[in-house]
Amino acid sequence: MAKNKYDFIKELLEDKKLNQNQRERILELASKEISLEGSLEERVQKIEEIINNKIPKSNDLKTNKPIKTEDSSLPKYIDPYHLYKFLFEYNQDPVLRSTCHDIDSEELNKINDYCDSDSYDFKKHLKKIIENFEQLEKKYRAPKQVKGLIRGYLTGKDWYGKQLKQGWSSAGIEINWSSSKLNEWVTKNPNIPPNLNENIAGDQEIELLVIEPQINSPITHDPIQSFTQLVLHYKNLFHLKSGSQGLRAILDRVNSNRKWNEKVEFGIIDQEFPNNLEHFTNVDTLIQAYNKFLQLIIDQYQGDEKPKVKLRFYEEKQRVHLSIHHLNGQYNKTIQNCMDRPYGRDYKNLISLQINGLCNLYLKADFGNEEFGAINLWDGKKLEAEKLPIFTGVEHILEFPKIKES
Repeated sequence: MAKNKYDFIKELLEDKKLNQNQRERILELASKEISLEGSLEERVQKIEEIINNKIPKSNDLKTNKPIKTEDSSLPKYIDPYHLYKFLFEYNQDPVLRSTCHDIDSEELNKINDYCDSDSYDFKKHLKKIIENFEQLEKKYRAPKQVKGLIRGYLTGKDWYGKQLKQGWSSAGIEINWSSSKLNEWVTKNPNIPPNLNENIAGDQEIELLVIEPQINSPITHDPIQSFTQLVLHYKNLFHLKSGSQGLRAILDRVNSNRKWNEKVEFGIIDQEFPNNLEHFTNVDTLIQAYNKFLQLIIDQYQGDEKPKVKLRFYEEKQRVHLSIHHLNGQYNKTIQNCMDRPYGRDYKNLISLQINGLCNLYLKADFGNEEFGAINLWDGKKLEAEKLPIFTGVEHILEFPKIKES
């Protein structure tokens, strides 16, 4: 792609008359002009980096616009509020919520009313599902990988309308709301939603659509044997709630499955990590980030005993926080070194692949030589260091806002 085309795309994106949907369309068209390898999300991200690195960013902190960085390997900051708002509104939508819950008699009546149908009609239901998703998708600026995953779950297709070849989720699940296998089941079972409540299905002797080969949920580790269970698995990908879907329970399973308990001494106080704190976020990506922070702690720790890690999960001022606090650790740079070069390879990978768009990231640490401080590593604002009178260890705080910065 010639330089003049880059400049042309840059000029289009700088046009203040364009709305967000038009800008996204320009990015989509630009992707067809550039030969890039990798997944769709990686190619779109690279296009954004190529173009955005040519466009000056504002340093106006009063409007909380992303700061300019000379490090072109870092992505453009995405406010994690957009992810929360998009997923929250998805769950509140009267028809989209039916794709992340099993359907009982009361819910079935609501769907029929919304579809203006006397009895359940799958084609009408699916048509409304896709229409409402496309409207919601245009309205909120959630990360493209999340929108792409949901689009695959509902349509079985990617951004360009091409059929997905390796499934829509990280677990390689192929069956979706628009798949031929589901359509065959619906044809044999007219007037019955494919995600019917299992108790109702049992009472009415209805055989639910079987998922083969059987897979286990990477979130709850429960088997996914039917389409109804698949829908509940999809819900768990984006909703932290009480019980086995709570973050405390999820991380306990991760610690056991990844054998972190053998390498790390965890400290969790029940009052500081409630298992009923709800939040809408990308749970799979959050787990990935958690694993990377633990590996980072293990790799950098130089003590003789196990690293001691305290976990906290709490909410303050409509912001949910996950604290990963290495109690017997020390940061391996001075505050000034960290400010001069804050993003090493590990941080760059974390921010690019997990943190950006998922949450904001803050650091509190003992920097050695009786230097203690806090740094806003990734929140879209100018990097600043605040000196603390004293602090023990190294704490990474993942912040998930439920409100938009004014």
